[in-house]
Order: sequence, then C-alpha cells, then structure tokens
Amino acid sequence: MDDGLFDPDCVFCLIVSGKCGASRVLLEKESVLLFNDICPMAPHHYQCIPKRHIRNINHLNKSNIPLLMEMKSCAIEYLQMAKVNIGEFLLGFHKPPFNSVHHLHLHVIGPVQHIRFRMKFDPTLFMFKPIDTLIKQLEAKR
Repeated sequence: MDDGLFDPDCVFCLIVSGKCGASRVLLEKESVLLFNDICPMAPHHYQCIPKRHIRNINHLNKSNIPLLMEMKSCAIEYLQMAKVNIGEFLLGFHKPPFNSVHHLHLHVIGPVQHIRFRMKFDPTLFMFKPIDTLIKQLEAKR
C-alpha cells in the first residue's frame, strides 16, 4: 500500500490506530498527531504525522497544503505548551531516500545547538527540507 487511510505494515499507522504503545501521543488534532521520537537527536525531538498514510514528501501536491499547515500548527502549539524558544527549533522533513519510516513525518527538533548528527537536519544540505520551504514549493506548482 502506498498512500491511503491505513497501512498495517507501517509503524506510524499503528501509532495512529493505538496498536503500538511505543510512543505516547502528546498532542492530537483532527488530522494529525504529535509524539516523542523514539531515538531523539536533541533534548526535544518530536514527530508530527498525518493520521492517514502518505508515504513521503514526494507524494504531496497543492491540495495537501492545509494538512501541512495543520502539522506545523500542531508542532508550534506543542512547543508553546512546552515553553521553549520556538526560534531554536527546526521543523522539516527528510527527503527520500533519507527518510527512515515511509509515512510522512515532520521532525520537530531542537534546540538547534544541541542537535546530534546536525548534518541530517541541516536545511542548507540535500537531506532536510524545512516545512515552510515545502509549502512554498507546493504553492508555486500549477
């Protein structure tokens, strides 16, 4: 299964369905949820995922912009609740083939100065795409 409502072989789909207790949901919205990364690369490292299965950023189009906005809003809301400096955080996606789970997931990670393996999250390199950049690129598509 590539894109659709649920992939029984996808760990993130199992988290959405409540069938995987490995990650506790920290914040849930209509179409997305946010939870701790199971292998954090910084003091704060979360994943924000859509409830429906979307494989990666290459499977997005202009119609997905509201979903991306909801993901960003969820991430910011949680960071505000955690009372951290949002300016010290990165919000973005690994580009295929550098994503480890094949379910769209927004990395919410920081503070930037404490990120381990920083290259993996460097927006100036080829692996990581900030959410705002992705939204602008989708908006520009016809």
